[in-house]
Amino acid sequence: MQTKSLWGLGDDLRRSILRHMLIARGVDEEARQLQKQGALDLWLSCQGQEAAQVGSAIAVGPEATIFPSYREHAVALTRGVTGDELLAQWAGRTFCGWNPQDRRFFPYTLVFAAQTLHGVGYSIGRRLQGLDDLVVVYVGDGATSEGDMSEAMNLAAVESASVLFICQNNGWAISKPAAEQMLTTVADRARGFGIESALIPGDDPELVHRECVRAADHIRNRRSPYLIEIQVGRIHGHSTSDAQEVYRGEDDIARATAADPVVAYTGRLTEQGVVDDEWLLCVESEVRDIREQLMKRYAS
Repeated sequence: MQTKSLWGLGDDLRRSILRHMLIARGVDEEARQLQKQGALDLWLSCQGQEAAQVGSAIAVGPEATIFPSYREHAVALTRGVTGDELLAQWAGRTFCGWNPQDRRFFPYTLVFAAQTLHGVGYSIGRRLQGLDDLVVVYVGDGATSEGDMSEAMNLAAVESASVLFICQNNGWAISKPAAEQMLTTVADRARGFGIESALIPGDDPELVHRECVRAADHIRNRRSPYLIEIQVGRIHGHSTSDAQEVYRGEDDIARATAADPVVAYTGRLTEQGVVDDEWLLCVESEVRDIREQLMKRYAS
């Protein structure tokens, strides 16, 4: 029998969300190991942000075009990008391992906030051609301090671009804490440009899904941009080349690890009877196969 969650999601969708979160965690963990072995040049972990990424990616639907930053691995995998395609760019084997037009998921952007202007321009261009123009731009809190982000928000507001800005605020711009970056929230700053916004926690993928569905409806119906600032935890350093223990307290790292959204959501769905041991073992087997294929592909 199908049940409904607090946010109105059916069990099939909730299981799908958890499956994507577990796959993303498995790929992320394998990539971290491969980087330590020298198989990848660099890796930027998304651990702690899976709920925000999977919830938002499913909410906006397959027709939206996504402009990611550089750690939207869970979004990419949810969009159908394979683990092999995802890791290929970090191994230096290709500029982009997938077809951006087919997946409606553009290449990663390492230059902070550069993708924000690309996304706004793309949306305006699609509209001029009479095509669906909903664009989702992902940024981190550090990128919002770049001039490109301010230019993109201003242009989106003035041109009524159909853009959903999703800021995953993990509290750190590499080693710079959020309190030393800005004196207000990113959501408040967006309103200064004339963009409606929301500030939400990112530990519950169902809440993220609900808010992103609302934001997408707002954009489609009113033809105006929207920004959602999602507060997430950062379990690992900025990248595999970042020793976060040098500048970040042990208690802060421990709190982020304890609030792991993958562990929390798995526990919740198990307690509510939405998933059982058999289902979890099946997904665990799927994740193990994916990790083994990546290991054979990149560690050999």
